[in-house]
Amino acid sequence: MRKLLSIMLSLTLVLSSVFMLASVVSAESKFNITEDAVIAERVKAFADIKALFTENTVLADVQAAYVSKFQTEVKRIDATIKADNPKIDDNITLVLDNAIKGTLNVGQAKQAIDKGLQWYFYFSIRDLINNNIRPALTKGDFASAKIDLDKVIQIYEGALQSTVVKRDSKFSLNMEAILKGTIEQLQADLAESNANDFNVHRQVLDKTLIKTFALAVLTYAESIPTKAAADQPAAMTEAYFFYMTIYTYLKGGSAVDADYIRDVFASGDASKVNKDKIQAALQRSMIGKVSEYVTNAYTKLADGDLQGARGYAMEGIMFLAAQEVFLGNEKYIEAIVFAEQFANAIDNSDLAAAKSSSFQMLKDLVVTDGTQLKIGNIKYTVDGQAHTALNAPYINKNTSRTLVPVRLIADAVKAEVSYDHLAKKVSIIKDGKKTELVVGSAIIVQNGIVNEKLELDQPVEVVNGSSFIPLRAVAELFDNGVFYDKKEIIILR
Repeated sequence: MRKLLSIMLSLTLVLSSVFMLASVVSAESKFNITEDAVIAERVKAFADIKALFTENTVLADVQAAYVSKFQTEVKRIDATIKADNPKIDDNITLVLDNAIKGTLNVGQAKQAIDKGLQWYFYFSIRDLINNNIRPALTKGDFASAKIDLDKVIQIYEGALQSTVVKRDSKFSLNMEAILKGTIEQLQADLAESNANDFNVHRQVLDKTLIKTFALAVLTYAESIPTKAAADQPAAMTEAYFFYMTIYTYLKGGSAVDADYIRDVFASGDASKVNKDKIQAALQRSMIGKVSEYVTNAYTKLADGDLQGARGYAMEGIMFLAAQEVFLGNEKYIEAIVFAEQFANAIDNSDLAAAKSSSFQMLKDLVVTDGTQLKIGNIKYTVDGQAHTALNAPYINKNTSRTLVPVRLIADAVKAEVSYDHLAKKVSIIKDGKKTELVVGSAIIVQNGIVNEKLELDQPVEVVNGSSFIPLRAVAELFDNGVFYDKKEIIILR
């Protein structure tokens, strides 16, 4: 993981490894793969169907080409998607049908085909890795895994690489070189029969493509308001399909933010597009994913599952890397330096070092979306804004638990809080759900029902007129990540 992490870093960093330098120098060379005839035909069909859009486009021909060349395969991929998640064919077909009816225009149909099929190709890569390559590796069948990795590479080069290049050009990034080095490393992993490293390195491929699509969304969030009214519908459709490619993954980081972006572009109303708000929502969703995967890496390492920890750590790091443009060059480099230390600590099974280095990595995110506080200090920040609590967090000497004022926690998780003096009961309302905690008790009541599966790790306390709850309860009750280092605390979504 240490060697490949150098590839993942922006090329603005020092080219510190021979492997990375070799990858950059050979950036124009073609991957050594055996092409699959079916994939080749599908990539050609992708180019052919896009070529049907001319000054005199016949939409019935476009629809016929989609049905004959793609629909069955797209539906096969759709069948692998969770039932309640959006389906690719449904979205493409909806736009094509309405364009033929005249309720949408040809430009929108063109973008539905182009970006909708990129959505399909990205999911095809995931399908090959998750449902073909990983099971083959489990069986020790590296020959079959190589055949399917060649298909992955073929799809990337034929259908997605051009989008990566465009985003590199727009944002002065080096994702194409990073992906090239990553693919070469994946090939080397299989050649060396190294399934463990392959399962870590594949996260770089996957999340760099997610980064590509996210930056495509940001591109249109910026450009749509400046476009002529006649060009806005097609641009809105283009942004929508780019976004839907990554919607389900970002929703796991922040459902509210993910749905907000989806709804803006799905509305077709260009006046709703606000670049700053969309960028903030994209970043908050990604911060949620970083928090989730870093926490999972801790858990896996504590349980003795080193390979599981390595995989989660790389996922967290890659969702951090996806924020390169959002963080800015200086903060990005600072965060990535700590990310390298985090990866090294995980590789060395050093949980204490992993927690310390990842804490420093996360400090660059908390300014955007999170809370930072210190034991014994009434000063704290929420999303980078300074606040002052009535009482400071403290450590209970008897239980060794960190206790935090409930009102501070309410700020951190963006909830409403109230205290019933007679009943000695704290009420916290978030997302329409009411959580009640009673002073002196570890019982948790949610929406009027006692939670039989979850208790506080120590009772609620009242000190100097303020109610305090154990910090760990924040993560358990509100699905937030809680990170601690040398009396400093970070709370992320």
